[in-house]
Amino acid sequence: MASLKVALQLYTLRDYDKGDFAAKLRKVREAGYDGVEFAGFDDVPAEEMKAMLESNELQAMGSHTRIEELLEKLDEVIAYNKVIGSSYIVIPYYKIESMDDVRSLVGIVKEMGPKVRAAGMDLLYHNHYHEFVNDFGNRPVLEMLQDATTDEELGFEIDMFWTTHADREPVSVMDEFGMRCKTVHLKDMVSREEKEMTELGTGILDLGGIVAKAQSAGYEWVVVEQDRIKIDGYASVKQSLNNVKALLGGK
Repeated sequence: MASLKVALQLYTLRDYDKGDFAAKLRKVREAGYDGVEFAGFDDVPAEEMKAMLESNELQAMGSHTRIEELLEKLDEVIAYNKVIGSSYIVIPYYKIESMDDVRSLVGIVKEMGPKVRAAGMDLLYHNHYHEFVNDFGNRPVLEMLQDATTDEELGFEIDMFWTTHADREPVSVMDEFGMRCKTVHLKDMVSREEKEMTELGTGILDLGGIVAKAQSAGYEWVVVEQDRIKIDGYASVKQSLNNVKALLGGK
């Protein structure tokens, strides 16, 4: 079994080292991460970003890219991600309030997904809370997306915090999506009452079960993310990584 690698979603550190991507990447590597998932590139050219990643011995796991940008310049997004070595291009959010919205998203990914796959990457969809609830039908939106698309067209990056927020059991959801789920966002919750984010291993998330499932399912990556942090950001991501690594035998 290949060793499970851990990436950091850089949105976590959006307020740190602004304008100095090199410093941010260096500190992420010093914390012990294998790679990063981008949430924007701060206008850094692709070759320059590739060089910064290589100098810090980090891999580009993938990138979150707004749907507007994907619709306007998919070829450029693909080209940039190919240069830096991404495995995944991820739709981070899509407003879904009706079946028309579901059909619109399905049409988009059916066109985009094969183009991303042809470039050697996968197009993924990252969920929030609203894809597990549905005021206009009797099935979760995420399940409708799964049924309406193929693996070539769309994979999934299941966010464990939002899954828990929707009162779903993360490992069971990973099972339900099978190999269509390519990776997960590891994000802990203080309690079901407070529903506040906290460092991994300090909340109610079944971190051990999720990591074990990711390993047994053959995932290449899991991704640490914490949208809201109450301590120093670099201390936070280090603490979260240490608790994941403890489950991986300190790799």
